[in-house]
Amino acid sequence: MSRHANAFCVPLPDSRCHFWNKIFVDTVQTTPAAPSESARVPQWSDLVLYLVVGLGGFFGASLLARQFVRAAEMTLPLSVLAYALNILFFAGTVLGLGAARGKLDLRAIGFVPPRLEAKWVFGAIAISLALLPLRGVIGILVQYLAGGNLSGLQNRMDVIAPEGFTWLGFLVTFVGAGILVPISEELFFRGAVFTWFRARYNFPIALLASSLLFALGHFDTIGVVASSLVLALANAYVFEKSKTLWAPILMHITTNSFAVLFIYAALAFAPEFARP
Repeated sequence: MSRHANAFCVPLPDSRCHFWNKIFVDTVQTTPAAPSESARVPQWSDLVLYLVVGLGGFFGASLLARQFVRAAEMTLPLSVLAYALNILFFAGTVLGLGAARGKLDLRAIGFVPPRLEAKWVFGAIAISLALLPLRGVIGILVQYLAGGNLSGLQNRMDVIAPEGFTWLGFLVTFVGAGILVPISEELFFRGAVFTWFRARYNFPIALLASSLLFALGHFDTIGVVASSLVLALANAYVFEKSKTLWAPILMHITTNSFAVLFIYAALAFAPEFARP
């Protein structure tokens, strides 16, 4: 019973006070108002807006930026621009077209206030680290079976370490690609897209649909798509079980941060690892 139960207790000559007090307080505090049909089932127009503005806007802006800059090689400012566009379109779409319009409840997805039980902190990190070798093997195997090469991986490394090893590059990339981009992408793909599908369909459909969109959003090569799909499936599953977006965010941060640390460590101790 609530600690404020006595505030609703009307003095009665016997113990019936406790009985009626419990019924009244529990009913008031635990019975939510029935949501409207439109609130329970999100509209297709919301998903279209998410995908067109968020996913489409990010790719379109990235292509335009490369055309205007016309740089033959990636530079650190271009990498920063890529991180900024990611945050602007993915996180901006969720906050502007989702939360601000009342289409997405940031509390319901566990984003604000931040909450994460200790078991999910350790679980998220452990799962992420365990998946790293599996994702690597799957990505390389799929790329090999598709008859492709690893040039897409080199392009991704050029974004992460465009100027080789520098401490400034490491710090900027660790914050941008290692922390901010994972938060932005989890807000979009799990917080908005997965939640949209989950409200209309069952868990397997939401899991597969949102994960495929996440994988296609990382279309450097077919190998990167396959590797990203594994991460997306794991993140969506953990989000479903933990009921807080910060669990998959932590998984994504662990994955990206480990990649940044690995690449910059390789560049520091084996400079020949960098593209000549």
